[in-house]
Amino acid sequence: MAIKQLKSIAKNPEAATQAPLLTPRADVETLRRVAAEAGRSVPPAVVRPARRTVLVNVKVSEDLALALVERAEAEGITQKQIIMRALLAAGLPVDAQDLEDRSRRRRRVGT
Repeated sequence: MAIKQLKSIAKNPEAATQAPLLTPRADVETLRRVAAEAGRSVPPAVVRPARRTVLVNVKVSEDLALALVERAEAEGITQKQIIMRALLAAGLPVDAQDLEDRSRRRRRVGT
């Protein structure tokens, strides 16, 4: 089977064969220099210390559960955040990461 040769669309076909196919990636120093020239800096890395977590499961009345859902939706936060804020207000040592919304967002299929 014969291999089909493709025509070059370059004005100078010899230049097209001499041009590199891939552009080399910029190294870290080049990226920092460009960022500095643009007046930006590399943001500091955020390193969170490792911590152990445990699951706490409680049973509450249906009315309380519904009130928790409604409050979380009204405030635009998670139910866990509502509970963690209440524990913090009660004087318990709540980790800052427990006050964050770290839940994964679900994708809606077919919308």
